[in-house]
Amino acid sequence: MKLHASRFLAAALLALVGWLLLSGAAGPSKRPPLKPDKLVILSTTDVKGKTSPCG
Repeated sequence: MKLHASRFLAAALLALVGWLLLSGAAGPSKRPPLKPDKLVILSTTDVKGKTSPCG
């Protein structure tokens, strides 16, 4: 019976920690975006991995 109680306690604690993390992340951000007018290019290759203009 102690095994079931400890598993239930561990699951409840994990659920509580997850709920706290998600509830804190769901709120609106207090600070403005850093550079909303900047464009960041993450990759210069096309789908096939080529870097030439026509792929």
